[in-house]
Parts: sequence; structure tokens; C-alpha cells
Amino acid sequence: MRQLTLELTRLKTGLPPGIFVRHGVSRIDVMKVLIIGPKDTPYEGGLFEFDLFCDDKYPFEPPKMNFKTTGGGLLSFNPNLYPSGKVCLSLLGTWAGEQWRPGQSTILQVLVSLQAMVFCDEPYCNEPGRDHLQGTEASKAANKKYQAMTIKHAMIDWLHCADDRNMGE
Repeated sequence: MRQLTLELTRLKTGLPPGIFVRHGVSRIDVMKVLIIGPKDTPYEGGLFEFDLFCDDKYPFEPPKMNFKTTGGGLLSFNPNLYPSGKVCLSLLGTWAGEQWRPGQSTILQVLVSLQAMVFCDEPYCNEPGRDHLQGTEASKAANKKYQAMTIKHAMIDWLHCADDRNMGE
């Protein structure tokens, strides 16, 4: 818990624009993360929600993450984000590549990696074997699909939620 407390303190001042984190009052190991889709990507302006949990093995093992903006478990916004909520990222131990390193890796590193590498300008190319397809018609078509999904499920759905909350007042 000591390491987690230190990291949360750093997150309060060290988060880049477009990433927001809140933790439970009595459970600092349970967090809600909101990433705003970066400019000049098909995700621009979208609100993407994640649950983050640090179990008793943290910081020796990476946190667990679950992607919540899935259109009710139907949509994959990116080859790294599954409709089931699974987040494929090497730092989380769910994909090949740079793995979690106890004492070095941080929650901030995970969040910045998500923002930069997953919510990128050509997510179609995140799929293994497609990295050479940047700028192709297939990548452009995927961007149009992801942009439409972002508008519907990461913008309009949030507005409907806000309307529902306001009607209850």
C-alpha cells in the first residue's frame, strides 16, 4: 500500500492532459480512469472509461484493467481493446513487448501508454502484421468506423447519461 500511496500522490500532479483518475475513499486500490481521445485521432474528444485495480501482489505485478466503453460488451474500439473489456498492453502482461518491471514500472506509465499507443492516429495498424499498412484504404476505413463508434458510444452515450442524472434532480 505504501508504493500505491506514493504513486497516487504523483498522479495528482503528474497526469498529462486528457487523463483523469479517481480512487475509492476507503479503497485506494480501486480506481476509475477516464481518457479523453487525443486530437487528430479517430478517438478525438471521446470519453473512454476504465476500471483499474491493484491487488495484493502490486507493485510486484501490474495492475488489472478493464475497459468499460464497449457499447454493452459489443464493440472493439481498437485491436488492443476487446468487447469483453480486456486491455491488451504489454505493461499489463496481456501482450508481448515491454513487460512490467517491479520497482520501475508505474500506473502513470500504463496510462500514458494507453493514451499514446492505443488511442493513436491509425489504430488499425496496432494489429500484429498490419504495422506496415499505415495510410492504406483499410486503415482509413477503420478510422472512419472508430470515429463513428467514438461519436456514438464515447460522446453521445455520455450525454445521455448526463441527461438521465439531471432528470433525477
